Amino acid sequence: MGNDVSTRIATVIVGIYSVAMAGALAWAILTGEWHVFFLATVSDHYDSTDLAPVLLALVAAGLRGWLVWMILVRPPYRGPAWIRLLRFLLYLSAVFFLLGPVLSAASDAAVYVGYLVTLPVFALLPLVFRQAPLVLRVIVAVVGFSACLLPFVVPLPQGVTVFWPVAVVLLQVFCRWSPVTRWLGLLALGYVGAMTLLPAQFTTYSDWSAVWVLTGAFAVTQALWLARTAADLGRDHAAGPPAPLVFRVAAVVLASLAAGAAAWVVLRPPVTVVNEIVQGDEADEWTIGCERWTVLGEEYVTTAPHEREKAFLCLAGQYDQRPDAELLADGRNLCAAETLYSGTMERLVYLCPERVAEVAPGLLLGRAVVDAMHAACADPWPRVRSGGDFPTMPYLLEKPGEGYRVATHRLRDDPPGWLDEVPVTVGAGVQGVCLTYKTLKQAPPLRADGWRSVVEVPLFSHGSVALRGLDGNFLDDMGEGRQRMRVYTRDLTVEGLRAEQHLIVAFPGRSAKMVVHK
Repeated sequence: MGNDVSTRIATVIVGIYSVAMAGALAWAILTGEWHVFFLATVSDHYDSTDLAPVLLALVAAGLRGWLVWMILVRPPYRGPAWIRLLRFLLYLSAVFFLLGPVLSAASDAAVYVGYLVTLPVFALLPLVFRQAPLVLRVIVAVVGFSACLLPFVVPLPQGVTVFWPVAVVLLQVFCRWSPVTRWLGLLALGYVGAMTLLPAQFTTYSDWSAVWVLTGAFAVTQALWLARTAADLGRDHAAGPPAPLVFRVAAVVLASLAAGAAAWVVLRPPVTVVNEIVQGDEADEWTIGCERWTVLGEEYVTTAPHEREKAFLCLAGQYDQRPDAELLADGRNLCAAETLYSGTMERLVYLCPERVAEVAPGLLLGRAVVDAMHAACADPWPRVRSGGDFPTMPYLLEKPGEGYRVATHRLRDDPPGWLDEVPVTVGAGVQGVCLTYKTLKQAPPLRADGWRSVVEVPLFSHGSVALRGLDGNFLDDMGEGRQRMRVYTRDLTVEGLRAEQHLIVAFPGRSAKMVVHK
């Protein structure tokens, strides 16, 4: 009778849950607000219309519904008191897995309560496998208990806790537990191994938000395994059929891979984090739907035209809570101003890209293109040592196709300003220049092979030289008095960018003539 009541209750609750998930999907399809769908299905902030994340989120939601059913529709409690206590703690652990994000957000104390519930599970569960030697069961129990307790005392590597579930799943496979429990154990083991390999921080600008959202959602596999293990407690497993040989071999292979991954994580050297991407787990309300720009740093070049105004509002609204209309009006006023300031251009590029391009063209090109430019830029004369200090560097032109200027600066007691200036031309539409500048004590050999043009011009100097007309310029030392400047030019292959490579060589020379060598 009691089981019938719990079945009816579970049917109603799971039915309501399924209707809610279907409603969230329909709402997202009709309105385009996919962050609502992901918030309902996986309890996380994410916004994507890609088919794969949507389908995986639906699968994760279905597994949650199955977990609710297993928790509500339980077999009768049987066996000794400690087995009944262990079953209760396993179900309670599954509930903590299910409600973990809500409980942790509500109170830090809930996290510690979850640990207190887990501790006796780690110690007691290995003892139920009576077909295994007692020594083995005790070792697994001690290792599991220690791995759960020691992090509160001393810091432990990330992979240490993997060895307990590996051992328990293998014991279930070889001690004839039910097929559903064995399959869920392997699924949970695969999830644990994958999570062990995923670092907490990245040295990349890549968008890993979908990975983090889905790995968090599929933590439900752990809860499913715990709930099914609780349901299997008290049964006579010795009388059950053994797992097929292929399954047992596959279980050993998967367990070995998970243990090997954990050992690799424990033994590998620490990783130096260069650029950390932080996911907004505790994002404010205004960030919902804005994560692409405020958290993940999506750029102008990958933002669709119809979303650029939204991107501006997301970035402008981080520290300004005024209404959208006021933020837009303020942004357009800044675009119309005579001077654009660096602190505003990162968001103004979405409103007036043509103005921002005059000052910071890199914001329109994106990091991928800039990184490709850096990768392609190398010193063409690496064995020729320069008297100056400036390295080979990639530059973006403030105005594509218009070139830049090499200027010598007034020093000492002269009035400030530019003493001499020589224009350097580029091809039509060229946006980037890989520039190498070398100061030599005498004229080098011509070495014009491989260059499109080689031009030599006079330049008068008081000891320093600078570039003008580039996004980022440099100031370097050079000889004083009359100098000669030889400019080598050729095309440079950079994906997504028209670029050239320039080699500028400055050396003493009194001639005032321009010489076109090639």
